[in-house]
Amino acid sequence: MFKFATIALAAFMVSGIAQAQIVIKGKNEQSVKVKGAVVNMAIGPLATAKLNMSSNAGQVNIGGDNKQTTDVTGAIVNMAIGPLATAKTNMASNTSDK
Repeated sequence: MFKFATIALAAFMVSGIAQAQIVIKGKNEQSVKVKGAVVNMAIGPLATAKLNMSSNAGQVNIGGDNKQTTDVTGAIVNMAIGPLATAKTNMASNTSDK
């Protein structure tokens, strides 16, 4: 388990943080179908695990039709482990939460 946690932490640190501005002027359809499990985690002090599925995250501006669906048969796990760590999940949603 320690080896897995070390690899997960390294991947998180390499990925960095990106803020996007999203402008949708026409039709927007997003769909996620999960059969099984999706696992997302962040480990460490002040770590943040962010999981967005069929969602827009960033500065979102929608000027057209918007349809977002998430169909789960199984489990979604989003966890943050450590002092002051947080886990945020957005499913079939729009968020500007940083």
